[in-house]
Amino acid sequence: MLRIIRDLIIIALLIFAIYLFAKTEKYNSRYWPEVINIRDVKLVDEDSIIYQADTAFIPVNYIGSIDFRTVNQESRKYLFIQHLLPAIIITRERLLDDLHHIEFIELRITEKKKISNFDSTFLTDMRLKYETDSLDELKKRIYPHPVSLALTQAVLESGWGTSSIFRKGNNIFGIMSFSSDDSRSLIQFQEGDDERYLRTYNSVIESVEHYYLLISKLSSYKKFRQKRWEGTRSSQLLQYMGSYYESNQYAEMARSIIASNDLERYDNIAIDPKYLEILTLRTFLMKN
Repeated sequence: MLRIIRDLIIIALLIFAIYLFAKTEKYNSRYWPEVINIRDVKLVDEDSIIYQADTAFIPVNYIGSIDFRTVNQESRKYLFIQHLLPAIIITRERLLDDLHHIEFIELRITEKKKISNFDSTFLTDMRLKYETDSLDELKKRIYPHPVSLALTQAVLESGWGTSSIFRKGNNIFGIMSFSSDDSRSLIQFQEGDDERYLRTYNSVIESVEHYYLLISKLSSYKKFRQKRWEGTRSSQLLQYMGSYYESNQYAEMARSIIASNDLERYDNIAIDPKYLEILTLRTFLMKN
């Protein structure tokens, strides 16, 4: 009788081990993206903007807009940065997760392991989005440049949030439109006979995402992408952004803004973990 019980226990343990192996293999065979739980905040006035510490950052989507022209000049710069930071950091976090996803797939290919349908579809979508079939080039195109550089360009292109196109169309970076299919706005008071348009966006996050995407695809930023992939700091990256600006003083003004506002301190800021959902093997086994 004891032998029968022992054999049943061994069989049960073997079945459980096989089950656990199968579940573990299923978990490890595909990439599990990070999910950011974004907090919506309606903008009523400048007091609606949340103060963000350099640690435990809250991912916020601001709904609506405020007129930064009416904000006291002494606090305008600080409030504009606090208003824009969440969109840039959320976008950076998503891009880095996409990069890790590509690296996961690349490792599976190198190790000659099967690629899941989920990962295969993702890779196809990324190749189309970034217009390249090379994995090395794809990684460079996805990799985001520092938060401080995005902040600096937003400051220069929107005049600390006072530009008309930012107030009316969430266009922070002065991005032009060359297609009637775009959501866009005619530039007022322009010179010459040709009509020119600026893009409009549904949200600040959408504006930031498009800005990163444009820089990641245009051939004129190839050297810039290589330098940011190498980890070059914002102040040095500016010299490789000549296609973005016409004025020779742009880079000098940008470096001044970075230094005087200590913007590089935001480059390593991290989202509060309680707003992130990352599926671990333990939680995967519990859910399945």
